[in-house]
Amino acid sequence: MDSLIYGANWYVDTLNQRLRLETVKLPNLSRTNEEIKLAGGWMAFSHPGEIAALSASFTLKGSHDDVRSLFGREAGDWTTFYYYERLRDIQKNINKGRIVTLKGLLTDATPPSVGGRIGGQTEYQIGTIVGYRDVVDGKRVHEFDFFSNSLIINGTDYAAEHNRLIAA
Repeated sequence: MDSLIYGANWYVDTLNQRLRLETVKLPNLSRTNEEIKLAGGWMAFSHPGEIAALSASFTLKGSHDDVRSLFGREAGDWTTFYYYERLRDIQKNINKGRIVTLKGLLTDATPPSVGGRIGGQTEYQIGTIVGYRDVVDGKRVHEFDFFSNSLIINGTDYAAEHNRLIAA
């Protein structure tokens, strides 16, 4: 009971979505795997590889051209997305803050269904994510950056030696 979500907010670049936000789905974190079988071996081994390509989604109540107009940008013309979360530790009676930053492209915008006078939610997909950073109370839980080839997990830079050895 140390990290209950007690609320969240979402920014699309500088656009605060607090009054529009319906849902946010942060990226699933997974690794690609290569199956290794040894000659004459009785079992296979699933060897972890790269962090799999990340994607995220969010829905907004109504239709908003200031967000929808971000669709169609090319790689290099990135959009930064910010997720703010209040976590509550009900055992210690304290709050913690979480900030997840994504850098990528708005790859899909699905208009809402409209019935009578009522419209639904616009669904958005974020893809081509080249930067991911997850910080809880100032501690870097994860940070992945495609261009700098960084891989930070729980404050430890797992890519430092690798990048040094390959002169990245």
